Amino acid sequence: MSERILRELGLSAVAGTDELAARAKSFSPVHLGTQDVRIGTLLDLVHREEGLLPPRTGHLGNWEDIALGRSGPMDFNTAVCGAGHGYPLIYGFTRTEADTEGGDDVYLPGSLVEGGVRRMLPLYTWDGRRFALRDRGRPLFCPLVQTDVDGQLTPLVDVHWQRMVSITGYRFEQWATSLVANAPLLVDMLCALFAQAAAEDNPARLLSELISHAVRLDGEVGRCDLVPDGDGYLLDGHRYPSARALAEAVLLPLRALTEPRWFFSQIATMPPVLPVVSLLLTNVLFALFGDHRPDESGIPAEGPFITHLHWGARAMAGCPPRRSGYFGRRSRVRPMRSITTPLVRDFPEVSPICFVLLPAPVFMLCPPSTSPKDAELLAGLFRSVRAVRPEAAYDTALAQLASLGGLSDYLLGRFRSGSGVPHTGEPREPAVPVEPEGFRDLTFRQASSIVAAFEEVTV
Repeated sequence: MSERILRELGLSAVAGTDELAARAKSFSPVHLGTQDVRIGTLLDLVHREEGLLPPRTGHLGNWEDIALGRSGPMDFNTAVCGAGHGYPLIYGFTRTEADTEGGDDVYLPGSLVEGGVRRMLPLYTWDGRRFALRDRGRPLFCPLVQTDVDGQLTPLVDVHWQRMVSITGYRFEQWATSLVANAPLLVDMLCALFAQAAAEDNPARLLSELISHAVRLDGEVGRCDLVPDGDGYLLDGHRYPSARALAEAVLLPLRALTEPRWFFSQIATMPPVLPVVSLLLTNVLFALFGDHRPDESGIPAEGPFITHLHWGARAMAGCPPRRSGYFGRRSRVRPMRSITTPLVRDFPEVSPICFVLLPAPVFMLCPPSTSPKDAELLAGLFRSVRAVRPEAAYDTALAQLASLGGLSDYLLGRFRSGSGVPHTGEPREPAVPVEPEGFRDLTFRQASSIVAAFEEVTV
């Protein structure tokens, strides 16, 4: 099955399917933003392949205006999830927005946004004896935060989750669910990875590729120091007596997402410092536990290797050739391969992974139904780009945009950095994304080049 999907997309060679099938390669990343695969070919495959539904990893927070197609740059979520090209897989290890940097200023999880109006929530965290009201001086780790609902402290995760799952036509899933469901295997794998890292010459660096942050029970989270200490491990000064104790502690923040009320009922008994898994390990686990096949459980039975299709957003996928996104960097690929290799070697149930990154920002080229002129102008731009060699797509789009007038401010605003869910108090009319003529005939490489050109001219 995995081999056939890559073959149909023309990606067998770039993925190295022979090496994956022979288990000679454990992890192979493919960024479709650099490949000449038609958007229509990929979308047809997704809708035709039974059980396949690539995740679109979004954050905990305000999705109401996203679903209504009036969230600016976040409208690519509307195009992917609303049209059934993927589903929203919610990554909850984010931080509330604050007066200082580091919080999630895109999805605004520390607030409720309704009809374009933002209402900041009161935030409470554990101070060692009780849940105390916090100010906005520093971002707080969302899974460890509560808020006031009708006079009752309620997990922040629950507040947003109940609003999200009530949105018609969207299939929201918690990223943490598959990890908690596979907890015994996850703990065993973490034990093996911790032990291997501890035995290397630079254990601190290798351990940081597995556990990148630590969170205290008061919700303060940051980069951590994790080092071996005899048979145990020191995490920001707190000692875990064994690899298994550390691995089991990894489950606690995950359960704060899947079982928040249980978590807060037990918080007084928990270690003062909890480990937070890295994005590097998270990306491997997305594929390993089959988040691209959400109706199945456990490790997917796909043949000699797993082909994981994944819709990545602006930070993850970027817009080649202007920005590659963090996923394509060598500094990210090397540790993901280092994580996967011992798992493939030591766990028979673990298969090599081909991680196919689908750049969701290409759907920023689909204007809202309220702007028909944008669709007409973009169709002309697409024709110009399709008429030149793939490597000339970026320069062609730049040249066309330099003289192309009449595009709406709303469309151009999608490509400006730092923009998230609008909360100006002036909501737009609800809309659905419209694919301009020729959109599906663009390759992902061409479409990414056009997005890159838009980013350049709207700086």
